[in-house]
Amino acid sequence: MNNKTIAQAFKVLGGKERIQIIQYLSTGEKCVCGILKHLKLPQNLVSYHLGALRKNNLIMTRKEGKWVHYSLNKKSFSGLQEFLEKL
Repeated sequence: MNNKTIAQAFKVLGGKERIQIIQYLSTGEKCVCGILKHLKLPQNLVSYHLGALRKNNLIMTRKEGKWVHYSLNKKSFSGLQEFLEKL
């Protein structure tokens, strides 16, 4: 990961709702309906936060029929972890 990518990832992770999503996904892949129930936020806000995380390659999606499933992008988090360990 380059410095620009790392800085953008930390900026995106700065929101409490996004941290909640990351923590929720840390236990495994989740359907969007589960994320909505967990956050107790309107669908449009959850979609906005998921979009920001996805745009920055912090989460991945998998479509199954009508449902979209989200999971952590372990490669991106490994890159962030490597950066932090070097400090």
